[in-house]
Amino acid sequence: MASMELLPEMEDATAGLSATETLRDLLTTWFPGKVAVTASLRAPSIVVLKIISDIDPTTPVIFCHPRQVFPESKEYRAEIVGLLGLTNIKVVTRSDPLTGKRAFERCERLWSETPGGTGRAKQTIHLNDTLAPYKCWIKAAYHDRTVGSADQRFHCYGDMVIVDALRGRSKELIDRFMQAHDLPYHPKISHRKKRAQAVQADATEIGWHF
Repeated sequence: MASMELLPEMEDATAGLSATETLRDLLTTWFPGKVAVTASLRAPSIVVLKIISDIDPTTPVIFCHPRQVFPESKEYRAEIVGLLGLTNIKVVTRSDPLTGKRAFERCERLWSETPGGTGRAKQTIHLNDTLAPYKCWIKAAYHDRTVGSADQRFHCYGDMVIVDALRGRSKELIDRFMQAHDLPYHPKISHRKKRAQAVQADATEIGWHF
């Protein structure tokens, strides 16, 4: 069945399900062995990776980084991979070769910071070859837009189903999830740790479950 034809059925089947339940269905029922996740080192990515690792830690995870990867980022990535037990990791810092023959471009757009922290610029990493083996793409780098801002959880791009696992989830919920599962933040955003600690007290009452 073509990806576009699947969307209404997928929307109906996952209506009312949590993000965890939806991702489990994608990994085990809809696209077994054909799911890949793109991620960065931002908190929303870590949340998605935590959920994925609890379902199947062998799921392919593609970390997308700007060309300049700082030592603390490499150390943090290794910490997250070890903590979550992820076993199928690829790190991408440069685009796949571009050709004029592809009808669709699959890419992640990343913010790249200067070493001195004096500015940043947008970098596009094309992933046509990297994502070619897969039918479902969990797009979770969350660099080019606000978490939860997508209109739909699923959409199609060419023959691939693209998934926004955190649709409708606020930054506050992300922080509650991170804190409740004792997930570390990137060392450069320690101020978010403080915010997470501040909301932890009411996490059980308000709800952080995905």
